[in-house]
Amino acid sequence: MDASWWSRAGLGIFVHWTPASVPGWAPPDVPVDRLPPAARRAPLAWTPHADWYENGLRFPGSPVAVHHRAVYGDRPYAAFGGDFNDALTGWDPAGWARAFRAAGADYAVLVAKHHDGFCLWPSAVPNPHRARWHTRRDVIGEFAEAVRAEGLRLGICYSAGLDWTFDARPIGTGAHALAAVPRGDYPAYAGAQLRELIRRYRPDLLWNDTVWPGTDTDVRRLAEYYRFAVPHGVMNRPLSPYAPLRRALRLPGARTPYGITPGEGRGSCYHRDAPAGPCPAAEGAAAGGGRLLAVGPRGEDAALPGGQRHHLERLARGECPM
Repeated sequence: MDASWWSRAGLGIFVHWTPASVPGWAPPDVPVDRLPPAARRAPLAWTPHADWYENGLRFPGSPVAVHHRAVYGDRPYAAFGGDFNDALTGWDPAGWARAFRAAGADYAVLVAKHHDGFCLWPSAVPNPHRARWHTRRDVIGEFAEAVRAEGLRLGICYSAGLDWTFDARPIGTGAHALAAVPRGDYPAYAGAQLRELIRRYRPDLLWNDTVWPGTDTDVRRLAEYYRFAVPHGVMNRPLSPYAPLRRALRLPGARTPYGITPGEGRGSCYHRDAPAGPCPAAEGAAAGGGRLLAVGPRGEDAALPGGQRHHLERLARGECPM
């Protein structure tokens, strides 16, 4: 498998876009020792990462729950899926791809499904717990066509380790997160979806988030399927079976993607109150190697926030060291 393109790749763009991008909110980043006692017992309920909005709602006293009651009342999180779909009428994937290419990116990664289970493609694999929990447009397909038209490689990120439509228990700690890896019919569902993504879109980079919920055999078969379908493809190392406290399974062709540099604030999903930071590529350059810049589009209008557009424009003008 010739994956030499990966060793030459410099800047990548990591696009994290889910129904949580509609509220686009998370509490401020506070050191653990300054959190209230309830938060210290469940720090993930107080996380400053906006993509964990649905989890925060499951803790009645959390900042997310308080914010949600004040702004949205008793509206369920699932309603944001409809808002997200409605906003896609104004989405311009070709404009995104041009901005990424102008910024000097070599590849772009889109999160196909995050922990809330919402799929950015009309999957033929039905979710047994939340019907039609996916985009009406083929967002993955349109994104793939747009970035490849600009000469960029395509990456797809898939959250296999957590899916809150299959296991909705509140997650307050890392131990809770391990316990919330869905079992039962979920490994087969995740495997079928990942094969569908590979078959339809042939991603150059296949990125699993956290662990794989199945067995060593499941993982090896998935890896073999991917290597057959995309001989030049690169996998990330978390494509490893669920086995707490066990060394990750070694897979041929598996590499570690670069760490994600937030475009604004903390995390990679849109957060409307996050302050714009310094040039992210300049920050990444200090660590050496490539950089992966996070971009979190808005959920209400499918647009890139102003601060993130500004970062991309600065990269395009050569104002950030590469």
